[in-house]
Amino acid sequence: MSPSLRLSMVLWLALGSALIAAPAHAQSPAPGSRQAYPGKPIRLIVPFAPGGGNDLLARIVSQKFQESWGQPVVIENKPGAGGNIGADFVAKSAPDGYTLLLGTNTLTMNPSIFRQMPFDTEQDFAPVAMLATTPLMVLVNPTLPVQSIPELIAYARSHPGALSYATPGIGTPHHLGTELFKTMSGTFMVHIAYRGSALALTDLVSGQVQVMWATVNVALPLVKSGKLRGLAVAELRRLPSLPDTPVVAEALPGYEVSAWYAVFAPAATPGEIVQQLSVELQRIYHLPDVKERLLPLGYEIATGTAEQLRSVIRADIKKWAKVVKDAGIKPE
Repeated sequence: MSPSLRLSMVLWLALGSALIAAPAHAQSPAPGSRQAYPGKPIRLIVPFAPGGGNDLLARIVSQKFQESWGQPVVIENKPGAGGNIGADFVAKSAPDGYTLLLGTNTLTMNPSIFRQMPFDTEQDFAPVAMLATTPLMVLVNPTLPVQSIPELIAYARSHPGALSYATPGIGTPHHLGTELFKTMSGTFMVHIAYRGSALALTDLVSGQVQVMWATVNVALPLVKSGKLRGLAVAELRRLPSLPDTPVVAEALPGYEVSAWYAVFAPAATPGEIVQQLSVELQRIYHLPDVKERLLPLGYEIATGTAEQLRSVIRADIKKWAKVVKDAGIKPE
């Protein structure tokens, strides 16, 4: 993880500590005021196919909201267009706090990938809270004769266009992370976009494609079972949980790509509802049992307020626009 993002995480934890400690019922309206929120089930839209890291984080939200607020959170997967279909659905939903988006970096990457976006990332969403981040791992099919990042680079350079890399969609961190790798390493691999990580990993295991960047939580079970080979993690430094796994930056200094996960609401959602949701999400992701569940899977808890998330979005849009330009990717 980049030093700037690590610093942001520290600031988020410090500035948001008072809010995180607040009890879930602290935002309840006084007797005689308008109906308490939430008064009915909440829909949480996951803009990717089932089977990825998004689903695990969404299930945690669903379970904990039910426990603390007594209302179910219904998870709906709406994949397609690199997350744009699900995100657009939320952007155009009623701004009442009952339709939310579990978004990722794709919201800041897609504006540079797609020629015509169905929404404006900065104008059409109300950022609610950052939840967590997770690094990506470089995976290869075990039949590929490479054991390390330097060997992958050497093979790709000597076999230009012979390797195909899978992603869960155009404009995902997996996609732009690989394109950044190609630019920095001077290699060429063919991009094959899927509708979600599960389908991409299935074809990687079967050998239909040879390479894939995948989130650590999804990658580790397949690596441990021997179905895939994990070459490195896309971080600047080795993970404490994976001290024997190299990082890409050891071969390509400065290389770093991670995925972040955050919750958004439609832009006109009342501020008090956004605040209530933000406080509750930060509380949930600092519960001991949630940390114990996520940290071994490679997640880092990185909660932040709505305004802090808005700042991350602004910075990320600029960052990924430069990556797309440097990689020579033409908007679709």
